[in-house]
Amino acid sequence: MATLPAAVLSTRGAMKQGRSSFSGHRITILGAGGFMGRYVTSRLGAVGCQMVLPYRGDELYMRHLKPMADLGAISFVKYSIRRLEDVEKVVAGSDVVINLIGLKSETKRWSYQDVNVTFPAVLGEVCTDHGVGRLIHLSALGAATDVDCGWLRSKALGEAAVKDAFPLATVLRPATCFGEEDKTFLNSKAKLCRHLPAFPLVDGGGARAQPVFVDDVAKAVVSAVCDPSTAGKTYSLAGPGIYTQAELAQIVFDGIGDESTAISVPKAAAIAAASATAMLPDPWMWPDLVKLEAVDTILANEPTGTGTLADLGVSATSMDPFAPRQMFVYKKKSPFIDDTVHVREPS
Repeated sequence: MATLPAAVLSTRGAMKQGRSSFSGHRITILGAGGFMGRYVTSRLGAVGCQMVLPYRGDELYMRHLKPMADLGAISFVKYSIRRLEDVEKVVAGSDVVINLIGLKSETKRWSYQDVNVTFPAVLGEVCTDHGVGRLIHLSALGAATDVDCGWLRSKALGEAAVKDAFPLATVLRPATCFGEEDKTFLNSKAKLCRHLPAFPLVDGGGARAQPVFVDDVAKAVVSAVCDPSTAGKTYSLAGPGIYTQAELAQIVFDGIGDESTAISVPKAAAIAAASATAMLPDPWMWPDLVKLEAVDTILANEPTGTGTLADLGVSATSMDPFAPRQMFVYKKKSPFIDDTVHVREPS
């Protein structure tokens, strides 16, 4: 069985100093510009890690990450996951690589196979060739090869591919994440509840989800980096609460202060409608999102032997007190009036 390099084992218990210290780690974070990436970058920057943050497009979209570490601790490098030499360039010299890249909806240019399966395999091979000590790969809760959701299937295949190329990879399987900047969960649901005449629930919204706080996942990533004993293991990350899709919709309607307009839509009809909206720029719905909302993604259905947030020393945050605060900006009534009672009396 493969073993960790001595240099990696020697870092056990490190990363307990502050922002201006040096943890001893040089970490490449792929996908740092996304929702999850800012939290992981902030957590690692706070303990003195040097970070390489590859990006595509314009560096302008990465500048919000600059203050998340000490001066000189963050390097931005332009690259493409389709160029092997670029991937090697951003990995070379790092002792830890974190892969947060994941494609939620397919486009004409990018497929699930490209991003969620092929790239993790290539990344694992590159990390092996360059002697990287640790590889942390983010998958998804509920990922399996036998589910009726192409995204979840691709995530399962990606796990197998990265493990085949880098057996000591640590795989984290987070549930749907909630947080201020989420794009496909509470914020998306709130916008639909505000603007659609009726909010669609796939087959009545009976499927269950166990959302996890995005910063809890970031803490789990840092914990995995700190603890070499997590190498080669898989962890399923979920919050403490289990909700049906119908209950999630009601939480959003309560948060924005509106009567529920939720209606049941057959899965086949929802997929047909999502196929049309998927052709729009920045679509709010696509077929695999419908399929994801029609299956249970909860810890109880996870493979036996996987760890949890608790095993990584992270206490799960409840969504219940968080959701109303996030829905505040979507309220239909004045935010200073609650049930006709003035929160702040007008002058």
